Amino acid sequence: MDFWGAVKESLGSVWKTVASIWMVMVLRAIIGQSFLTFMPVLYVEKGFSIVSAGSIFSLFTISGTISGLISGHISDRIGFKPVFLFTHILMAPVLLLFLRLQGGWVYIGAMMAGAMVLATMPLGVAMAQSLAPKGRSMVASLMMGFAFGLGGAVTPIIGKLADLYSIHSVLTGVSLLPLLTLPLIFTFPPGSSTVRRP
Repeated sequence: MDFWGAVKESLGSVWKTVASIWMVMVLRAIIGQSFLTFMPVLYVEKGFSIVSAGSIFSLFTISGTISGLISGHISDRIGFKPVFLFTHILMAPVLLLFLRLQGGWVYIGAMMAGAMVLATMPLGVAMAQSLAPKGRSMVASLMMGFAFGLGGAVTPIIGKLADLYSIHSVLTGVSLLPLLTLPLIFTFPPGSSTVRRP
């Protein structure tokens, strides 16, 4: 059996839904990787010290880790779809606000932005595994390895665009990518019914 045959067998009839989740995770990975890679450079260019830029980076990632725990707790009670919708609807305006903030407000913006961008990173894996319990390993590979890897592979392209236009302009464009995920999220199974037992 070839690779795609193995994927189809693992996912069964839910492959279209899993593909939608995967595409959302790829776009989320592009957003996250772009900000994590170029955010420190941007704020050094804006006049922040290297230590301050490192603090901004740390706040972004730490708040994202905490939001991942909180979103997992909430999704156990109300389902995955509402959490995806809430975070992805807010992600674009929060990121745009973050890029416009000045002075000490940047640190608060970094916490808010990291919370929105990284909140659903573990949920994509859990949701896809609940839909395709027979292919848990395959799904985890698709959601974490393949999606995250593609997000990282786009980083050089983002860097090239930043050289041509500016980091701030390119990250502003990247901030709008969450809007592309919304039509896909609306196709997710509703509410807590997504959570199934194998």
